[in-house]
Amino acid sequence: MRLPRRFDETLMHAPDARGAVDAALLAALQAWCEGGAFPVLAEPLRVASIAPHADLDAAACVLDGSHDLARLGRWRGLWWRLQILWREHVTGHCTQPGDPWDCGWWRDGPLGPAEAFQPRRATLLMLREPAPAVAAALMATLRARSPAYARPLRLLVVSAAPVAGMARL
Repeated sequence: MRLPRRFDETLMHAPDARGAVDAALLAALQAWCEGGAFPVLAEPLRVASIAPHADLDAAACVLDGSHDLARLGRWRGLWWRLQILWREHVTGHCTQPGDPWDCGWWRDGPLGPAEAFQPRRATLLMLREPAPAVAAALMATLRARSPAYARPLRLLVVSAAPVAGMARL
């Protein structure tokens, strides 16, 4: 059995688990993320923008399972994680609706990590108020790689103003 890959900390950093979860924001985010991802991966990459929300980190933590892990405690949380790893890596089943996503904020910097990125599981990558040239370069890099993705990648640009050519959540 090959060892599972870890969360890609060179591309992104985890969201902040503190804060309340806005149910409407979570529902919209989850529906957008899962669209084109299940039951068959029809859209390896999906891009949208969203206005800044104080609860965005908390919603991402629901998607990535952080809140479930905290609620389960150490041993039950470990068991839950092992079950997910078993299903993903031993049985070969791909991500299903309701499974945890990798969620994180893009680490500003060179595009090398984006060029090498291969989602280990369904992934939500968020960008905070990027310069238009930076967002365009990152999108182009990910778009060029996306036909090889076996798991969905969702790129969410957090921006006060709508971004031209991007769906708005």
